[in-house]
Amino acid sequence: MRIVYLSGSDIPSRSANSIQVMRMCEAFAGAGHETTLIGRRLKGGRQDDPYEFYGVRSNFELDLVGCRRIRGQSLFGLPALGARLGRYDPQEVLIYARDIYGLWLAVRMGFRAVYEAHAAPYNVLIRHLETTVLKSPRLLRLVVISEALKRMYIGRYNVAHKTVVCHDAAAVPGPTDAGELPWPPCRRTLQIGYTGHLYPGKGAEIVLACAERLCEYDFHIVGGTEADIAFWKARATSNVLFHGFLAPGRLDRARARFDVLLLPAQRSVIVPYSRSDIAAYMSPLKLFEYMASRRPIIASDLPVLREVLDERTAVLVCPDDPDRWVEAIRRCEAPAYRRALADRAYEVFLERHTWDRRARAVLSDIPWRAAG
Repeated sequence: MRIVYLSGSDIPSRSANSIQVMRMCEAFAGAGHETTLIGRRLKGGRQDDPYEFYGVRSNFELDLVGCRRIRGQSLFGLPALGARLGRYDPQEVLIYARDIYGLWLAVRMGFRAVYEAHAAPYNVLIRHLETTVLKSPRLLRLVVISEALKRMYIGRYNVAHKTVVCHDAAAVPGPTDAGELPWPPCRRTLQIGYTGHLYPGKGAEIVLACAERLCEYDFHIVGGTEADIAFWKARATSNVLFHGFLAPGRLDRARARFDVLLLPAQRSVIVPYSRSDIAAYMSPLKLFEYMASRRPIIASDLPVLREVLDERTAVLVCPDDPDRWVEAIRRCEAPAYRRALADRAYEVFLERHTWDRRARAVLSDIPWRAAG
């Protein structure tokens, strides 16, 4: 199959959505599909080699549109996208999109398409475009990342027949030499890790509260903007180490250094660019990366996380009660307990949540070319 993936992500960048689209394109290509990713490259932004930055194989083509950081870029970029799509035959190409603006244009141009949604629409224009696209017979499938999001879409649109749930995924880690990553000296004690963004709802306050109560352990925070790091560092105890941003291709090496991984998502998670709350629908990439790392996970006991986790694969804790998090970390002092949790989560990851499995699931039963 010839797949053209449309993404509104800046590539390369720190965004989780850019990791997801790069990994999905790698998996589509790995499954034998000729794949091109059309995304954006920010003028004056990072100049890293995207394949190396994300740690993916260069088995798919990148077609990056140069753009400036301006409001409404997705709309202003439609003429350039239309010119690129004009190179392809709608009878021979399947459009796969996380970009609703590009998807709307592709459907108008006669392409068959799959739409992947990660949250409820957050403004009137997106709701209008989704309404138009979801009614089109050219939209073959709606992929959502949680059962909760599926219920929202089915309740709003008559799309039960074309909607599938595919939680996010992670790559199977290769051999990891943790010594290749520069790392500050640490004590010979339990090493507790958190990776990811630090914006409201991600739970940095829980990590810091645990560190204050468990001064005998080292806590590590990998990720965050410079401003967010400065904010939380001013409130942290001396046993919290801030490592800053690491390229996605290097994160496996960081996680390999931790004994326990924390996922303290709160009941409200506000995404900076849209100011929308994604807590009810999310499928955090870090969850699956944690499972793949074969390290024990302590996670917030939220309905959307229970779609993936249970008591056999993680310690599930009330999101906003630091005392319960401290108790959970102390339970993980026992090596045998940690190992049992980690092994079961890893088994579930291999069975259900690799990128290769996800790529096959989202395309299952879709015809390779248009009928007639």
